[in-house]
Amino acid sequence: MDKHFLSISQGTFLLMKKTLLVLVCLSFTSAVFAHAASNRDHVGCSPSFYIGAYGGYGDVSGGYKQDGQVAQGRLALGLRAAEYMGVAFGAEAGVQSGNTMRLEANDTLITDAGGLPIQSTLKPLLDILITVKGQLLPNTPLFGILKGGVAYRQLVLNDRSSARDGLRQVSGELQAGLAFNLTHHATLTALYQGIYSGSNAGLALNTVGDVTIGRIPTQQAGFLGFEYSV
Repeated sequence: MDKHFLSISQGTFLLMKKTLLVLVCLSFTSAVFAHAASNRDHVGCSPSFYIGAYGGYGDVSGGYKQDGQVAQGRLALGLRAAEYMGVAFGAEAGVQSGNTMRLEANDTLITDAGGLPIQSTLKPLLDILITVKGQLLPNTPLFGILKGGVAYRQLVLNDRSSARDGLRQVSGELQAGLAFNLTHHATLTALYQGIYSGSNAGLALNTVGDVTIGRIPTQQAGFLGFEYSV
């Protein structure tokens, strides 16, 4: 199949996926604030803590062939600090599994670097998020969730050494999805996660022929999770 056609198809798919995410976020925001507007009283709440365990499947951009596709796990500790007009606000800190993968690069770079795909390890990440949770429909246990913040990530090259064979980077992170309250303490969640940077690792060769990393690529995933609050 023509490479130009594949490039256009992939670009169209990414555009459709991002457009769908924007529409989901807008729909969620509209529903939450419509519900909040119907409740004019300021309702405070006692701070509550929760622990969350999440599992899912995602893709790290810039992987060689299918190497970027990986099952992932995430653990989080969160605090719901305040509630205003039916919308709960809080914060969350989490740790998420990494991935060992070959990185995509042009044929010339691979040949000059020894002829084999560039092997790398994306180490487990840490993130800090601000959370917003609001009931979508009155008298139902279904809620919408938005989380936004930053993720601290590390990418290192395996079996290679140079001045830039590893990179630490802080990138913006977004999570959006739904939560269903099983009980007052237990909740099931379904979330989209995006950590945004670039479509590849920006590999290059320095003046002495060593491979260097330019950035840590974008990664996206879908998670199913369970949260327990106290």
